Amino acid sequence: MSTWNIQYVCAVSGIICTFFNIGALAASGFLPPLPPSWDAEQTAKHYRDHEKGIQGGASLMVFSGMFYLLFTAVISAQMRRISNPHHAVSALQLASGAAGSLVFIMSGMVLAVTSYRLDRPVEITQALNDLFWVTYCMPWPAFIVQNFAFAYAIIIDRRSKPLFPKSIAVLNIIAPTLYIPAAALHCFKTGPLAWNGSVTFWIPASGWCVQAIVDCFCLVQAVSTEMEMG
Repeated sequence: MSTWNIQYVCAVSGIICTFFNIGALAASGFLPPLPPSWDAEQTAKHYRDHEKGIQGGASLMVFSGMFYLLFTAVISAQMRRISNPHHAVSALQLASGAAGSLVFIMSGMVLAVTSYRLDRPVEITQALNDLFWVTYCMPWPAFIVQNFAFAYAIIIDRRSKPLFPKSIAVLNIIAPTLYIPAAALHCFKTGPLAWNGSVTFWIPASGWCVQAIVDCFCLVQAVSTEMEMG
């Protein structure tokens, strides 16, 4: 596989990661997410009723973390083509993206453990379900640092023909800020700030999907221009 093909695969991996996460949630019966207000028996019953789907969803979620690493790597590679930012900026994006991939991997592992012994007391299954949703929805700092570093590199590119349009920087600032309310999800069991609420789940998830698609498209174009330049 040529260097260019590797970069193209990495560039579209953001969309693949997104699709794998959607598939994992759908297979697990988590669209919409389980209400945190459910009691232990209701939660355990869902896991029993969707055992095979959750087992498959856990594997998909872990697998998605690999594709997020590829996506992070190509962002870092293309950021290095912008001469203005210090190399620490691309290093910060790479490090935070690597940490972000662990969110998907660890969430999938917690989901796998939750579905592993469903003959246990239902209270344990409920506690592990709580751990899954907190692990999956709450760790926004890694993503916000990653996207802000990418946006910074785009903004300070002063060339007449910048590598990325400035609107992409705006998207990479706005979209991750939508994740911040998840910092309070452990304080609510109902309403928009609960893990199944509009502010904590649906709005950030929509922003993530839009950002992933747009960023992937722009990265493919950036790789194409690099290939044309030889």
